[in-house]
Amino acid sequence: MSNYIISISREFGSGGRLIGKRLAAQLGIPCYDRTIIQKTSEKSGLSPDFIARAEERARSRFHLSIAPVGVGVPAMAHQGVPVSHQAFFAQAEVIRELAGEGPCVIVGRCADCVLAGKADTLNVFIHSEMSFKIERSIAEHGLEREKAASILARRDKARAHHYRFYTDQRWGDARNYDLCLDSGALGVENCVAVIAGLYERFNRQTAAAMG
Repeated sequence: MSNYIISISREFGSGGRLIGKRLAAQLGIPCYDRTIIQKTSEKSGLSPDFIARAEERARSRFHLSIAPVGVGVPAMAHQGVPVSHQAFFAQAEVIRELAGEGPCVIVGRCADCVLAGKADTLNVFIHSEMSFKIERSIAEHGLEREKAASILARRDKARAHHYRFYTDQRWGDARNYDLCLDSGALGVENCVAVIAGLYERFNRQTAAAMG
């Protein structure tokens, strides 16, 4: 079996995290999402709460006024670098280490760009219409219907800023991903099936190529 890594980027409320967990369970491989925060804390010495809120700081007016820092910079190699950047660098190192351990699913955390250049990576973007995301967010997160649309839009805008700042790429641009799926039109289970099918096909092709 090849060392395929599946990265899943997703719009807030689209079910991307759920798709990642169900996909990993079906394939029998680990799924890394919020556990990356704890691993990053252990590596960097920064608190899990600080790391979890680093995205908020990364899109501050000051940070957005300077050039992107780049995902390839080692976490502890920079003196005078803002601590929020150090948190991202440490997180990137954790992601590369996890990817080196074997096949897995990584949800969010700019993993597609962190692992850029790694041949055995399937980068997926999950999106859907606002109406679908609103209904899911009301049911799963308890959002008030009147406020749901603005909250979802704000969350996605934050993700787009964070992604652009650290990668200099446009979040959600189909050209940055191998596969884009509409979870509202296809359904969560069909999204899982499509990604799993590609993953298994790639593994068969790799096995055949190896003889």
